[in-house]
Amino acid sequence: MSWAADDWKKLKVAVVDDSRAVRSMMKLMLSSLGVGEIFLYENVSEAMDGIEKKKPDLVISDYYMVPETGLDLLNRLRQSTEELTRALPFLMMSGYEKSDTRFSDEISGYMPKPVTVDLVKHHIMSACIDRPE
Repeated sequence: MSWAADDWKKLKVAVVDDSRAVRSMMKLMLSSLGVGEIFLYENVSEAMDGIEKKKPDLVISDYYMVPETGLDLLNRLRQSTEELTRALPFLMMSGYEKSDTRFSDEISGYMPKPVTVDLVKHHIMSACIDRPE
């Protein structure tokens, strides 16, 4: 499947990672794909506030963050009172092997670090195909 440039321009993506370097790298990758709006968050609390206000189409989160993890963020999103927030596609990235961590079946995709533009593109396209409008 191929997306038109307009599809990428309309996309709003939230990136959550406690590493400034990873957030910057993700912003560059997403910008190179033509993503219209990119929101960067350092932790789960900041992300929850921003996601409620900005209403992204997709969340990409690191797994291991302190004091709350990417799974904590996923659980908080899934408990939201807003239907679209509960249904947000959620991509998890981690430097740990997937089999070594307790990943939820509710994630839309898993990306091992370091991620590549092609991997990010593939997972975004897969995660957003059935996204409710």
